Amino acid sequence: MLNRIIAIFVSAIFISTVAQGKEVTDKTEIGSSATEWRHMYFIGISKGSPNEIDLSEGQVQGLLSMVNVGPAISNGAAIKPEYLINSKGTTPWLAMFALVHAKQPSALPIIAEGKSRIHIPTQFISGTFNSHNNWPPEMLAKYDMKLEGYNTFVIPFLIHSSANPVSNLSQSMKAPDGSLEIFNVNEFSEKSPEELLVKISDIVKFIKESRPYIAQAVQP
Repeated sequence: MLNRIIAIFVSAIFISTVAQGKEVTDKTEIGSSATEWRHMYFIGISKGSPNEIDLSEGQVQGLLSMVNVGPAISNGAAIKPEYLINSKGTTPWLAMFALVHAKQPSALPIIAEGKSRIHIPTQFISGTFNSHNNWPPEMLAKYDMKLEGYNTFVIPFLIHSSANPVSNLSQSMKAPDGSLEIFNVNEFSEKSPEELLVKISDIVKFIKESRPYIAQAVQP
């Protein structure tokens, strides 16, 4: 499975790596398996298209620090929930892991040990997960993820299973112009992917019930 994913996603993409006092050439087994990594995500809403969102490494690290996340495999892309499973059945989390595993595998144990972080360029994720809907139609139909004037999205990232517990935002983070708002952090499970749809529909329900002025907003 991993070899197939690598064959699909490996390309000449620059990866920004920050190592804290240790060379990424160290070799160890920790972090080398995809099953060791937790698939985390922020939920957000945006007046514009999520494809236009390109958070910088600094912005993402700022968000992660607010939820007690240090070393991680992150990116600045925002993905509409219906596009989280592409035509190959691959998720952004597996794609991000496969890219690092193929391009710089020696970095994985360093991140797992809490001594480094990697930020993957936005275009790698946004260019791959932006049009194909591979969810079962009957599953998507069960959940209301529509918010007039806004688009829902998730920002995926990975942390090692040995990392410190993830906290949550004390309050949502909102852009000054109100065009974008980021809510809580959750974990995606490949065994129960439908839970992600539940979480997003819960956010939409909360907004419609507690902020009717947002639900009535008109997208520019």
